[in-house]
Amino acid sequence: MSELDTESLCDQGRELLQKKDLQGAAAVFKSVVEVDPDCCDAHEGLATCAYMSGDYAGAIAEFQKLTLLQPMESRYYTNLGAIHNRIGEHMKAADFLRKAIQRNKKCAESYYNLGIAQRKLKQNSMAVSAYKEALKIDPMMVEAYQNLGNVFVDMGNLQMAILNFKKALEIRPEFERARVGLEKAEEQLAAAKSKNSAIGRLSAMESTVTTVMGVSTRELRDDERYEDRKCVKKLADEIERLAKGCVEHLRQNLIPAVLEVERAMAHGADEVFVLAEAAQAFKNASTQWTALRRTLKKKVAELADHEQFINAPNTTT
Repeated sequence: MSELDTESLCDQGRELLQKKDLQGAAAVFKSVVEVDPDCCDAHEGLATCAYMSGDYAGAIAEFQKLTLLQPMESRYYTNLGAIHNRIGEHMKAADFLRKAIQRNKKCAESYYNLGIAQRKLKQNSMAVSAYKEALKIDPMMVEAYQNLGNVFVDMGNLQMAILNFKKALEIRPEFERARVGLEKAEEQLAAAKSKNSAIGRLSAMESTVTTVMGVSTRELRDDERYEDRKCVKKLADEIERLAKGCVEHLRQNLIPAVLEVERAMAHGADEVFVLAEAAQAFKNASTQWTALRRTLKKKVAELADHEQFINAPNTTT
């Protein structure tokens, strides 16, 4: 099959895709692959057919073939990340999306999908950074504003959530998810004000609304944005390491120490020295456990403080 024939068949397959004839399109693309196994257009067509038909495993397989054929093409990794997000495999999604960004730092879709994965992984500060990067590249990406609003709701920063939902609606007034998110965020903010107003800690509603409307996001310079991502990643890695250490200590030391105390107590006074040794081992394991938890809590607080600093509203005029 000549290159011209291959291109003609791929065009035919794409036309069938536009007509939603997935079986017909897949048959055409398969006929090309049988003759030319390295035809990227055909593999991409098969991946699209599989995805549109709900065969996510098939789509993943085709995009993985494409990463082998064109290892520096970022969009294949972006698509793999998006599919893994769709099926709930967010850790894998984040890995693929980082590879996409390594290959192309100017792809808004890569950062957008990374934000989705990081929010699902409870890495909210990192998700905020990812969505901001997407919006820096594509300021009209309305879904990024809406999702950023959702992340700020998760973080309890309702003012920033409201700002981002409103920005989404400025771009697309009929955007229902942003409208619903805005209404819920405003209801939560009103409820918080009502809860605290009895002891006089909030101002009048009119001035509060004015304050919310006047808040704007503090823009970061490129060097600040780079340092922000580096700092967040370092803290997240340390927290992950400490959390794993806590789990390992719990499994290897604290739980066995508790079980040993129970066994010693079951033997009663006849094993008084064994009980004393078991009690001392439990005390040592408990002390180490407390120290590990304290260190972990400190690192989580550092991450929260950093997030609060980076995402603090800009009150300058």
